Amino acid sequence: MRHPLRIVLAGLLLGLVFDRLVVTQPLGISFPLFVALVVLALALTMKWEAARPLRANLWVFAPLLFFAAMVAIRANEFVTFLNVSAVLLLLGLIAVFLARDPLAAVSVPGYALSPFLASILSAVRGAQTVRLAAVQAAGSWQGSRRSTWGPVLRGLLLALPVVVVFALLLTSADLMFAEVFKRLLPEDFVAFLNRFIGHGGIVLFAGFMLMGGLAYTVWRDDGSPAGSLTRTLPSVAPLLGLTESAVVLNAVNLLFAAFVVIQVPYLFGGQLNIDLGRTTYAEYARQGFGELVLVSILVLGMLLLLGVLTRREAGRQTRLFNLSSTVTVGLTVVILVSAFKRLLLYEMAYGFTEMRIYPHVFMVWLALLLGWFLVTLWVRPGRFGIGVLIACIGFVATLNLLNVDGFIVRRNVQRYEQLGPSAFIDRVSGEYQPGIDAAYLTTLSADAMPALAQSVDRLTGAPREELDNHLQ
Repeated sequence: MRHPLRIVLAGLLLGLVFDRLVVTQPLGISFPLFVALVVLALALTMKWEAARPLRANLWVFAPLLFFAAMVAIRANEFVTFLNVSAVLLLLGLIAVFLARDPLAAVSVPGYALSPFLASILSAVRGAQTVRLAAVQAAGSWQGSRRSTWGPVLRGLLLALPVVVVFALLLTSADLMFAEVFKRLLPEDFVAFLNRFIGHGGIVLFAGFMLMGGLAYTVWRDDGSPAGSLTRTLPSVAPLLGLTESAVVLNAVNLLFAAFVVIQVPYLFGGQLNIDLGRTTYAEYARQGFGELVLVSILVLGMLLLLGVLTRREAGRQTRLFNLSSTVTVGLTVVILVSAFKRLLLYEMAYGFTEMRIYPHVFMVWLALLLGWFLVTLWVRPGRFGIGVLIACIGFVATLNLLNVDGFIVRRNVQRYEQLGPSAFIDRVSGEYQPGIDAAYLTTLSADAMPALAQSVDRLTGAPREELDNHLQ
């Protein structure tokens, strides 16, 4: 490493900026500013160390800066949490892969391990960088300066705790001395000391980790476990033959096919095909939604596991396995559509909320990921991992671009206009559901304010009065 001292100073400076911009300030414009400074520090570090990023990995900076900017734009707490999490995960990917391996070639276990690997090796590289910086600083301290100032600095460091202890004892022993001493210190010295220690600890810890991350990103070490550990896990010997896997897949296919045959009338008939004498509208819309989504996720995991554990020769056996898997994916997509339709029916009857929008967006990206699985199954083996990364990025980006709270307001007002003040009365329970829950809309974040201001004139009666009071 050429300039460890510069990297240490850059890390400490970033730690100070982190304390001032992120810790002591509410998340807003300060967060993307801090991330931009981290990217700038990384660019300078790579220049100092003559390190070059892989061109195929440069695209990762676009979502990094996008999610950082969205922290300042979006006020929804859950979306903000996702944005901050996405920034941290992308910084981990940058540290591990930017100058080492193409992200497109990384496996799913590689992406899963990269945040832990980045944290651990950043701490290790940080300690090594501090040691190299100390050697470099000592080597540059020559002649009389070193012999004169070295002992002085060591003496000051030793004297500091001794002076503090004696000063505290003397202030307790003499009121006049204590009065003079207090005038030289802040009014509340204990609070000042606590703040100094607290913020100092944050600066040192954050600076050390950021410095280690910078060093790890550009570290040249052929023995680094980054490549071998995160690209793929050690190969697993296939334990199953094609017959066993085919039986499992096609048994699942038969079960899913029976479910789909039963579901088809409800998928295309909606409320008309629901027997409210046997189940309420709410029960039909609610029941089974979570189970259907969980089934879809488990199917994807099952297909990936069988792909690893199944012995199959190129040619007929591979085509048979791929064909069975394709049927499973197709039926799973129909199950996802069923879950999507159930949730949509529930929203039309009871209105749109955050906890109903998030699963809707998730199901869309899960369906796209299943499609990507088929592409990697038939055309691009070994590229499923990048699809998982893109699906995760796409899910969070969609929530940001959609503006969840504003979308909820617009759709609920549109539903109110279509269905009127009494949108739905359950014929079995007789439960009355108002056309719009104005009280809920007032609990949304500041992201909803423009939509609320634009929509208030489209309401009447109590909902309009409640929104008027909220906007005032």
